[in-house]
Amino acid sequence: MSAPLSPFAARLVATGVSLALLAAQAAQAERPTCIHPHDMRTLIRIALPDAVEALADRCKPALPADAFLPNEGSGLAQRFRHEAPVDPARARAAIEAATGQDLSSFASNDTMLTIARGLVDDQIQKRVPLKDCKTVDSMMQFADALPADTVAEAILLAIEVAGPEQTKGLAICRPKDDGADR
Repeated sequence: MSAPLSPFAARLVATGVSLALLAAQAAQAERPTCIHPHDMRTLIRIALPDAVEALADRCKPALPADAFLPNEGSGLAQRFRHEAPVDPARARAAIEAATGQDLSSFASNDTMLTIARGLVDDQIQKRVPLKDCKTVDSMMQFADALPADTVAEAILLAIEVAGPEQTKGLAICRPKDDGADR
């Protein structure tokens, strides 16, 4: 049995997952039963800086002027971009692995990355209620003290703990030799 997530944490996990799910839905493809942790880390690293910027934009009207996101969100996003850059070819490979689709004829690697980043902003604007912005702001202030890869790993672990029941069927592939059943 997986541990329940708070409503905001569930939405945050869903945002990280949305890249894989939306691309699969758009292609009307049967997606894999699980995503390899390396591919999911790449997807999270793609989304992380754009998610921070989108959260800052979404939450600005709901936060006080001295809140973290309106003042430091852009800098945090830029730091995450610098600390954890994503190679466009690796991004394409992760998106293809997550969706089960060969997207080589769809668009260039850079275009795929741009589309994926646009999906992150769209999902945050649609799924993060303004009432959660104070919690979001606190979480981002906490994340500011952590390296980008640590934040990405924490999101990956949250997805694993949540399990496919709370992540629209998304599962992280378990190592073949760990012997644990999901």
